Amino acid sequence: MGWDGKMACETRILVVDDSEAGRRILADVLEHQGYGVTTAPDGKWAWSLLQQAWFAYDLVITDLMMPRMDGIELLTNIRAYCPWIRVVLITGRRDHEVASRAQMLGAFAVLAKPCGIEELNGTIKLALLK
Repeated sequence: MGWDGKMACETRILVVDDSEAGRRILADVLEHQGYGVTTAPDGKWAWSLLQQAWFAYDLVITDLMMPRMDGIELLTNIRAYCPWIRVVLITGRRDHEVASRAQMLGAFAVLAKPCGIEELNGTIKLALLK
């Protein structure tokens, strides 16, 4: 299927960020583009949602630094139990080592905060085509 509005409507994205404002902004942008979006305030909550419905999500976009379960631990769980779900980490840390580790663990991409809409859209499209 080509990249069009229909594909976006069928795509479910889980947005995970401990910042309510960051979570809401990202969810609003994605919903405006036609994606189905669910949000979670931390990795533990997100992991619970994933365990309840393994096939409900196509993509997880998660912050790196969060309480209770950080983005790396969430990524590790996703890779181990539902490897078909692509994971994009977003971080305010400018740490090449963390980005390399995340990609070694199976992250599709690591984006720096703040990330532009075009960069985010391009990353999502590539992740969903793989």
